[in-house]
Amino acid sequence: MAQKSSNSNLEIYKVKKTNKVVKVLIYIGLVIWVLINLFPIYYMFTFSLKNNSEIFTTNVIGLPQNWLWSNYKEAMSRGNMLRNFMNSIFVSATTIAISLVASLMATYAITRIVWKGRKLLNSIFMLGITIPIHVALYPIYVILTKTHTTSTYASLIIPYSAFALSMAIMICTGFMNDIPTELDEAARIDGCGLAATFFNVIAPLMKPALATIGIYTFLQCWNEFMFASVFINDSNHKTLPVGVAELAGRTTTDWGIVGAGLALATFPMLFVYIFLSRNIQESFMAGAIKG
Repeated sequence: MAQKSSNSNLEIYKVKKTNKVVKVLIYIGLVIWVLINLFPIYYMFTFSLKNNSEIFTTNVIGLPQNWLWSNYKEAMSRGNMLRNFMNSIFVSATTIAISLVASLMATYAITRIVWKGRKLLNSIFMLGITIPIHVALYPIYVILTKTHTTSTYASLIIPYSAFALSMAIMICTGFMNDIPTELDEAARIDGCGLAATFFNVIAPLMKPALATIGIYTFLQCWNEFMFASVFINDSNHKTLPVGVAELAGRTTTDWGIVGAGLALATFPMLFVYIFLSRNIQESFMAGAIKG
């Protein structure tokens, strides 16, 4: 009886799998879902090429009647966006470099070196995942004020790196636990010390994890606004999200220029994710299987 039930279920599954109507409905649903997700990007792009009249009254969601590419030029010149863009690149790149080096070394010390308290330290790092970054806004601001490091690149790089470290160590741990310890022993037999084993054996095998950490850290700190707006008062050190916010005037606002600033801040992140999304998915899947 159970055999007949399983066979009937299998037949139903085959019918559903090969039914052309079902396939068509699935594809239609997927197309609708893609359009829904792409619409905000389309709206932001067309929004950045219109004037206030088109945005709010005559042409809300259509293509621009007059393609105002000058909005981008105005956004770059009026809001010092080029300098803000370069600041964001510098802060993000430095944060990524620090996160990669610190997480890889910390994971190696926790997983491959036997010493008292390593499990406790790993638990402390994992606790950091549960703490939202903006909860620490006030204590970090007090520390930066007392150390006279506000309005500097360090006031953003250090907090960003610290809050990225917990997730980075978790990702690295999943990969490093699957690397056989026999490789370490073989390296020591060949005369490699601790540092040589780390740089010549372990680090090259961790490239997928490092790619994931780099992308994750970039997406986390590129559009971060709260720390950047509170810790930076110097226009020479402001990042892109703060620059976009300052494009809005106190009395009247040219929203097309604001949209251009938003596009300049958003599209680089989208391009990074589009071209490297496969690496992100493969790295997380590999880490899950290895863990």
